[in-house]
Amino acid sequence: MAFILSSLANLFKSTKKRHNTDVGTAKLSGPLTRDEFMSVYESMPEAARVKLFSSLTYDQKARLMDLLSPRKGGVPSPAIAAEPVWEAEDYLPEKDERKIARLRHVKEVRELKELYAGFEKYPAAAVAEILSGESKNVAATVLLQLSHKFASQVIKSLPELSRGEIVRAMAGERHIVSEALVALGKKISALLAALPAEAPQKIDGVKHVNEILKLMGVAEADRITREVSEFDDVLASKLEQSRYTFEDLIDLNARDFRTLFSSIPDEALWARALKAFDQGKRKSLLGKLPVKRAGVIVSAMAEIQTTRLDSIDKARNKILTQALKLAAQHEISFAGNGLH
Repeated sequence: MAFILSSLANLFKSTKKRHNTDVGTAKLSGPLTRDEFMSVYESMPEAARVKLFSSLTYDQKARLMDLLSPRKGGVPSPAIAAEPVWEAEDYLPEKDERKIARLRHVKEVRELKELYAGFEKYPAAAVAEILSGESKNVAATVLLQLSHKFASQVIKSLPELSRGEIVRAMAGERHIVSEALVALGKKISALLAALPAEAPQKIDGVKHVNEILKLMGVAEADRITREVSEFDDVLASKLEQSRYTFEDLIDLNARDFRTLFSSIPDEALWARALKAFDQGKRKSLLGKLPVKRAGVIVSAMAEIQTTRLDSIDKARNKILTQALKLAAQHEISFAGNGLH
């Protein structure tokens, strides 16, 4: 047994040749073929395989893995074609389970990297569009598998109000099983592959029309909207309800903004409405208030630990509704957009 183990171990050294003793001579010949090696290896008891595997160096173990792996290419014979397909680890000793697990893990990591790296051939906006339809935890999981540069581009393309929650979910993630990552990666890959080769440019007609109507003034905008309602009540209602947004408050001058704030002086409400607001726009709005008032709102924002998107929308709608009411009463005006 020791002689067999020594001879098999030597097969993995490129400088060694096997001894051919079939004719009782010390004649040297080439190394064993894979079929010859497998016939010997498969006949070895488990204890002998363990001893052989533990006696090899790192390079020799790599050579062993090559010999144990199924041959690639070529046309298999009919007798071999019916045999099951074996992986290299199926031939390894049972006592080397940790080594086998490590080999499988390395293979899985390589496959995962290739799977998620394929996302980067798509525009970041396309990936963001798909992730925006998933839960924040799913989006966070996908973003964690992408390169730093591409992930940052995808996050910039996500809806503004969802970025904070997704980034928070990313920071809180600790461990995800590889099987789940593979399944998720294949799902997102299929969705990306289903996208049109060249997505047509999206135009929001309602938003575009409303921007024009706001510049024409409230009286003219209302007149045109009434005319639209004669043909399409649903469209007219949509135009009217979505004409102004919370961001339009930026157009208020300092006096009108203070008038609005005085009519609804709830610092907690303003803090929630501004929590996920663009930092530059937030600074512009708060700059129209007295320093002390602005400081109270900033402090209230810092105390908010968790913020739901629906609570932010509710706060903004309440403030916007009050602003539109004051504008209809001619107490404030939106400079530059016709609301007066």
